[in-house]
Amino acid sequence: MFDQKLLLSGLKVIDAGSFIAGPVSTTILSDFGAEVIKIEPPKIGDSLRHLIERTKRVNPSAEEDYCWELTSRNKKSLALDLGSSKGQEILHKLVKESDVFVTNMPKRIREKLKINSSDLLPLNERLIYGSLTGYGERGPDSHRTAFDTMAWWARSGLMDIVRPSENSPPANPPIGMGDQPTGVALFASIMTALYRREKTGKGGEVHTSLMANGAWSNGSFIQAGLFGAQFPDRSEPSPLHPFGGRYKTKDNRYLILAIIDANKEWPKLLKALDIEYLNDDPRFSSFKKMNENYISLYEELEKIFIQYSLEEINEKLRFSEVTYGILSHSKDHSNDQQFIESEVLVKFDEGSFDEDFMTINSPIFLEKESKKIPTKAPKLGEHTKEILLALGRDEEEIAQLKQDGIIDF
Repeated sequence: MFDQKLLLSGLKVIDAGSFIAGPVSTTILSDFGAEVIKIEPPKIGDSLRHLIERTKRVNPSAEEDYCWELTSRNKKSLALDLGSSKGQEILHKLVKESDVFVTNMPKRIREKLKINSSDLLPLNERLIYGSLTGYGERGPDSHRTAFDTMAWWARSGLMDIVRPSENSPPANPPIGMGDQPTGVALFASIMTALYRREKTGKGGEVHTSLMANGAWSNGSFIQAGLFGAQFPDRSEPSPLHPFGGRYKTKDNRYLILAIIDANKEWPKLLKALDIEYLNDDPRFSSFKKMNENYISLYEELEKIFIQYSLEEINEKLRFSEVTYGILSHSKDHSNDQQFIESEVLVKFDEGSFDEDFMTINSPIFLEKESKKIPTKAPKLGEHTKEILLALGRDEEEIAQLKQDGIIDF
């Protein structure tokens, strides 16, 4: 049942994507009330269902499949063999009455399953076809498969920039680091196309890629390169200026300073930490002196911050008007009141789980527009029968389709 009061109520979406990036866009659509039907292969389902089990050596372990629950909440699961003629008949019937079709399948798979835009757009002139690829729709690498590690993180140069130096090995990103923002971009593309459809009455294809979003994320440095900028030597790690330092606390946590307007913020930092005696040190008596002796100043601040826990520092600086941040752990956020009160975290619908779990809200908020209370991600084929009955199939036909392996539930 979909809440008629939600912004996108009545919008019907087919999610023929896999893993994270493509499906993220339909998750956001579902948050605003769209009905999302996720098509999965019978028996095995979306590969994302198996990701955590296959990578448990390097990823957090939990009873709940956290990646699947985050990306697949609110959706209906249709287990359907798109490689069969009968599966194609069902898909075409769905497409004719849907508003949006999303896929991030590789191009060769789209060809095989006949789910290219050229296959589906002629069936419904109002359909928005959302395509997400690794490297874009054209070019020498457009046919290649990719995950965000390669196309968003590495190809964009981000993986290089975050290394302490050119001699340091590349860092590995966490699951979905590039997928999530790329999915938001596809959501924006779909919404733009829906706005255009209001004007023209016509649908059409929209697309984005992991590489394009990685380039946008690394926009400042790529633009520098495009302007022929000279990049500093990175053969060794560059020492940080104390105004932009990372400081360890006594509980082995870190605080980050970002003092841009030193004339205003430096005195406030000194007052908040009760270290105004640093003004009497001839090495730090002026900003010119501080810049000349920045390594010594960094060392002095290190000695001060290490005396306090992160919580103690946070309490001292919270209302100081000094620009700073705290380095959180992924396990911290369930107790972070800023996350909770700003609705970055929201509770799952009552009864979705045995425990009172929260999930991450989609990062788009419209005043006076509510979102759906998140519901548990579907079991494989959980809604297959319901969807086929709504399409006009009778019980006998559905039983035969299941026996033939075309569907599953």
